[in-house]
Amino acid sequence: MLPGELIDQVIDHLHDDSPSLRACCITCRAWAPSARFHIFHDIIVPSAKRANALAAILETSPHISPLVRSLTI
Repeated sequence: MLPGELIDQVIDHLHDDSPSLRACCITCRAWAPSARFHIFHDIIVPSAKRANALAAILETSPHISPLVRSLTI
């Protein structure tokens, strides 16, 4: 097993690759927090349907909301 610091650095390099970050989330539970940090950092909500989906995610997973740094509607 690799040290957590090394895994964090690898995931940090994927900050702009959403498909890879999502893959990290489902590959290993230990990787999910680092990947989620980047996935939810900047959120763009292009429609009401997506806004409703985001609201549902934030209601069922309140630990996600502190990760959001930028929200564009």
